[in-house]
Amino acid sequence: MRDQCGLATQLARVDMSPEPWSHGYTQTCMPGEFAGRLSESFPLIQMKPGERREGGKTYRFRTARLGVDGAGPPDGAWAELMSALRSTAYRDAMSRLTGIALADAGCEVNAWEYLPGDWLSPHVDKERKLVTQIFYLTRHWHDGDGGRLVILDRDARNVARFLPPLLGSSAVVVRSPDSWHAVEESAPASQPRRSLTITFTKPAGGSC
Repeated sequence: MRDQCGLATQLARVDMSPEPWSHGYTQTCMPGEFAGRLSESFPLIQMKPGERREGGKTYRFRTARLGVDGAGPPDGAWAELMSALRSTAYRDAMSRLTGIALADAGCEVNAWEYLPGDWLSPHVDKERKLVTQIFYLTRHWHDGDGGRLVILDRDARNVARFLPPLLGSSAVVVRSPDSWHAVEESAPASQPRRSLTITFTKPAGGSC
């Protein structure tokens, strides 16, 4: 597989920070035209709703598994993207960026959609996860729309950083016992907040 859309090269734009735990963000991790094509065909993905209002982790959103268990929309951009995610160049670049050896890691690709009023409460990712990269595919996001990724401090009491879901932007989450994060509630009149996650898992996971 080849990285035809240059994702491995674009990873050099990600600004990694060790505080309050290892994470990164860039506003331009995908070429604008390419991100726009993915955004336009995103509604063709068949999403499944999920909701949980009790317990330690609450949420409401729609999601779909891509890759092994399914495919993206019938648009050339999605085939190009999956080829890039399966490339050795992308995996190697993610290893260099995060300092986590990912050569033998499993990989999952999921699409996510947050409609007005949807949210994801503060949590730490499951232990089997190593690194997650999030590509944001929301058109016309504005301040006040909500849906930002919330980076919390190590005890989940204070906000360290808000990361906006701008079209073509990307966040990287390196899983640790202290990597608390959340997705703030989307505003009532906001556009659907759309994203794609690439999650590297401990070797028992599947391939992208």
